[in-house]
Amino acid sequence: MRDAMAQSSRISPGVVIPWNRTTADTLASRLSKRTTNQGLLLALKRENRRMVHSFFSSSASDRKDARRLRSQAAEAKHTAAMRAAGYEPLEPYPGSGQPWRSRHLACGSIVSPRPAYLSAGRVGCTECAKESRRAIFQERAGGAERAEADMRSVGLEPLEPYRNSQTPWSCRCTTCGAVGTPRLSSVRNLIKEGVASGCATCNRRARGRRQREANAERAEAMMRAAGYEPQEPYLSAAAPWSCRHAACGEVVRVKASSVRSGYDPCPLCRAEGYRQRAAARRTDPAEATALMRAHGFEPLEPYPGASVGWHCRCTTCGKGTKPLYSGVKGRGYGCAHCAGSAPLDPAACAAEMRAAGFEPLEPYPGSDKRWLCRCPAGHEVHLRLTGVRTGKGCRMCATHGIDLAGPAKLYVITHREWNAVKVGIGACTGYTSRLLQHERQGWELYRVGDYTTGASAYDVEQAVLDRLRGAKLCPFLTKDVMPNGWSETCSADRVTADEVWAMVEEETRRAPDAYAPRAGARPRAAVLFDAGAAAEEMRARGYEPLVGYPGRTNATWPSLCTTCGHEGRPTFNAVRNGGQGCRICRTRAAQAKRAAANAPKAEGVMRAAGFEPLEPYRTSQTPWHCRCATCGRESTPTYSNVSNGGTRCRFCSSKSSNAERAAAEMRAAGFQPLVPYPGRTTDPWNCRCSCGNEVTTRLSFVRSGTTGCKKCPRAGGRTDASKAAAEAQEAGFEPLETYPGKTTDRWRCRCVCGAEATVTLTDIRRERTRCGICSMNNAT
Repeated sequence: MRDAMAQSSRISPGVVIPWNRTTADTLASRLSKRTTNQGLLLALKRENRRMVHSFFSSSASDRKDARRLRSQAAEAKHTAAMRAAGYEPLEPYPGSGQPWRSRHLACGSIVSPRPAYLSAGRVGCTECAKESRRAIFQERAGGAERAEADMRSVGLEPLEPYRNSQTPWSCRCTTCGAVGTPRLSSVRNLIKEGVASGCATCNRRARGRRQREANAERAEAMMRAAGYEPQEPYLSAAAPWSCRHAACGEVVRVKASSVRSGYDPCPLCRAEGYRQRAAARRTDPAEATALMRAHGFEPLEPYPGASVGWHCRCTTCGKGTKPLYSGVKGRGYGCAHCAGSAPLDPAACAAEMRAAGFEPLEPYPGSDKRWLCRCPAGHEVHLRLTGVRTGKGCRMCATHGIDLAGPAKLYVITHREWNAVKVGIGACTGYTSRLLQHERQGWELYRVGDYTTGASAYDVEQAVLDRLRGAKLCPFLTKDVMPNGWSETCSADRVTADEVWAMVEEETRRAPDAYAPRAGARPRAAVLFDAGAAAEEMRARGYEPLVGYPGRTNATWPSLCTTCGHEGRPTFNAVRNGGQGCRICRTRAAQAKRAAANAPKAEGVMRAAGFEPLEPYRTSQTPWHCRCATCGRESTPTYSNVSNGGTRCRFCSSKSSNAERAAAEMRAAGFQPLVPYPGRTTDPWNCRCSCGNEVTTRLSFVRSGTTGCKKCPRAGGRTDASKAAAEAQEAGFEPLETYPGKTTDRWRCRCVCGAEATVTLTDIRRERTRCGICSMNNAT
C-alpha cells in the first residue's frame, strides 16, 4: 500500500518518508484528486490509520531518527535556497524562523535574513535596499549634480557628497565662511522666495540691515524732536548713539529706546538735577548741630551730611561715637556705647575674661564669636564672651551632661520598626544611660567604640553628622516620634549602619586625640542633702527608692510607690517642696472623687430605667453589676448606655435567652442542638439539621426565618414553589421544571412565543415578561 501511495503521489523510490498524520493526509488528498476508485480510497484510509498508530507506538529512537531526518532535510533545503539567492551562510543553520548571519555576495554586506522569509521571497539584503532607496531619492531630486548646482546658486559650497533632499548637508558659505548643515529642500524653498543667500547668518544680517535702514529715518526724527542731534549713523534701538544734547550742548551717548520710553538719558543733565535737588534738601548745619546736642551728642567736626557718620562725643558716657544725622533725626538713635551695641574694647574684653577665670590665647574676635581660652583647670576651650557673661564656663569642667574629660563611648544603633539608623555618644553607664533609654524604645546596638575622652568622641560624632547632613541624610525621624536624639537619625533605606560605622572609623583615624583625660573622678555639684536623710524623706512621702541618691535635688530618682506599687521617676525637689505624689494614685483619687459626686445621680438613673445596682458606682464606661426589675436576671450595663437611651434589659429585649427557650426555638426550626446554648443569640451554635448534616448556625438566624442549612436540597426555600410558579405564569413563562429554591437560581421555562428560556425569579419580579427571541423580534 505504501508503494502504491508513493507511486500515486510521484515520490521517488528509495526516499525515506517521515510518516505522520500530516504526511498521510497529504497523500490521501492527492490520491482523492487523481482516482475515482472508491475501494482504493477506503483501503488508503485504513492504511493511514494503521500507519499512524504504528508511528505513535514505535520506539523513541525511531521518532528521534525521524525528527533528525526532517531537520537535515530542512537545513539542506534552506542552505540551497540561501546560496541560490546569493547569500553565503557564516554560522550553522539556526532554524527556519531565526535570523541567519550571512554575507550577500552581490554587495559584500553582512546581513541576517530569516530562511523562511527568504524562501518565500519576502526579504532581501537590507544594505542593497538602502542603496536602492538612496538612488530613488537622488533620481527624484534631479541627481547630485543638480543638487550641488542649487546649493552653489545661493552661495553654499558642499563639503560632502549629496545623499537626499531631507538629510542635513554640510556646506560652507562663500560669503562669510560659516559652516552649516542646511537641507536641500529648505534651500530650494529659499530659491523660490527669491532669497539671494542660503546661509542663515548672512540672511539674519541682511534682515537686520534692512530693518535698520527702514527704522533709521524715524529714529533720527524722534531724537531731534527730543533735543538730540545724531553725530553718527543709527545702529539699533539698544545701542549707545553718539548725539549732541541741545539743552546742555554736550555730546553724550544715549539709547534710542530710552528716549522712546520718555526717559531723559543725558548724564550731565541728570547730575545737575541731582545737585539741585540735594541743595534744596540740604539741612542747615546750625539746625543739625542743635538737634544732635538735644539728643546728647556734642559734635567734634562740621556737619558732613545726613548719611555720613558724624564724629561726636556722648555727653552721658563721654565716649566718642559716629552716629548718622538721619538716624538720630528719623529714629531717635542714641549712643551705641550706652546701648551696649558699640564694638567693645579688646583690652576690656580680655580683662573681663580674666576676671571670670579664663586666660585668652588669641586676639579678641567679637562678643558672639568663639574665643580660644584656657580655663583654671588647664583645658583649652572655645568660649563666647556673651556666654561667659551669662554664667557659662568650661565644658570640660562641667558637672552635668556628658563628661568630656572622662571616658566615653560612641555608638551606632538601629531600629527595625522605624527602619532608622542613629549615631550618638555617652558614658553609657548607670540607670540613666542614654543608650539604655534607647534600648527601652526598641533600638538595637549595632557597634560601639571606646574613647579616652568625651571631647574626642564628640568631635568624631560631629564630623560624621556634618557628612550626613551635607548629603541630606539626616534628620529622618521627627521630635514627636523620638524626643531625645531625633536630629541624629537617618533612614536605613538611604544609608546602612555599616556605612555609618565606616564613617566613624574614618573620622576617628583623621582626628588626633588632642584632649588629655582627667585624673581622678569627675567633679560633682555640691550635695545639699545627706543621701540617707533624703531616702528617709522619700519613704515618708510614700516612695521607696530603687537606686541611691542621684546627687542633685532636680535629678529624677527611680522609686516605687508604696501605695499602688507603680514605679515612677520623681525628683527629690518636687517631692520635698511640692509634695508630689504618685500619678497613678492621683488619678485613682480623682476618679474616686468624681464617682462619689456622681453616684447618687447614677443610681437614680439606673433605678428609673429598671435596674437595681448590686455594687457601688465607679465610672460611666465601666460595666455595672445590676439586677433587672422586670425579669430578675443579673446583667452588666454601663451607665453611659442607660443614660443615652438604652433603658431595656438585654434579656427582656430578646437579645439573649435562656437555654430551654433557645433549644425549643432551634428544634422548631428543624435544628437539633448538639452542644449547650452558648449564651447569646449571635454566638455560633453547633446543631444537626433535619436533613442529617451537622451545621453551625445562630439563634438570630433562626429568629430571622432560617429553617434549613446550606446543604439541604434547594426545595422549599423561603419562597413557596407554587407561589413561584404562579408568578412565572403570570409573567408569561411556563415552568418546565420544579422551582430551584432560590430567587437567583436559573429556572428553565417556556415563553409565550414557544421558545425555551432560562430565567430567574428575581428577573421575573423585576418585570421581565419576554425571552431573548421576543426581544430580537420586537427590535427588528
